[in-house]
Amino acid sequence: MSTRRYDPEAASEDILDAAERLFAAKGFNGVSTAAIAKEAGVSQSQIHYHFDTKQKLWDKVFERRFADYFAAQASLLDDREIDDMARMRNSIISYFRFSENNPDYTKLLGRAQLDADRGGGGQGEETEALGEELMRKGAEVIVAAQQAGAIRDDVRPDFVIVGFLSLVAHWFQGGRLFMGEAADEQDREAQDHEYLDFIIKVYLRGVAP
Repeated sequence: MSTRRYDPEAASEDILDAAERLFAAKGFNGVSTAAIAKEAGVSQSQIHYHFDTKQKLWDKVFERRFADYFAAQASLLDDREIDDMARMRNSIISYFRFSENNPDYTKLLGRAQLDADRGGGGQGEETEALGEELMRKGAEVIVAAQQAGAIRDDVRPDFVIVGFLSLVAHWFQGGRLFMGEAADEQDREAQDHEYLDFIIKVYLRGVAP
């Protein structure tokens, strides 16, 4: 009788996948490591072996997803081949697509603030550092656009960024509810794309001089 060889990397990914699903559904304080172990099909001791504590596991869930987004977004913001408004437009689309393709992560963002206020959760130091770096890069693009006269100069650059982030996040965290039940997945995707078009048209025109 053969025994299955233990694969640490696969086990770690299984734990992260299970933790992401449960944290998105119930938040940091609503999930135990025992529940995550059961969902992942591993022992509770394996969770502690790979991640030490529930807080570190939570942080790693954020880091894993945000690292991919950071790489894509940083590349867009560093692209000097296109003008600043095009970079801003591409940045909005990138964040929207990321949120659309990672629904559990979008839910986690909403949970993070609530749980942080209750003594747990947050996003972790690594994710926060990457987020701050993106804000810096984004602000540089906004300032350059303001100096070129493409964006009004009576608004704070960081507010311009937070504004479109909030418009996107709210849509996936609760805005869809106001639209009623979609007939099917195709109808839902059509609504998403129409809302993205709305953001680009209204928001970019709103920040123009």
